[in-house]
Amino acid sequence: MKTKQLVLALSMAFLATTTFVACDSKKENKAEEVQDAQEDLNEARAEGDTSEIRDEKADLDSANKEYRDAAKEARRDSLDK
Repeated sequence: MKTKQLVLALSMAFLATTTFVACDSKKENKAEEVQDAQEDLNEARAEGDTSEIRDEKADLDSANKEYRDAAKEARRDSLDK
């Protein structure tokens, strides 16, 4: 009986840990996308192409919004647990 409880407890701990890590990695991936978009915008500004700057700024705004949404979701998930 104790063996079954131990196996169940370990499997639940593993499941909880992998779920938590998966949520964090999603947020981290979005943060990397924001950094990449910022670098692209900086390169466009250095080149001075206004239409490219506008496009890169829109990409950066989109990446920032996705990051904020992922961060809110991660916070909400951590509070639900």
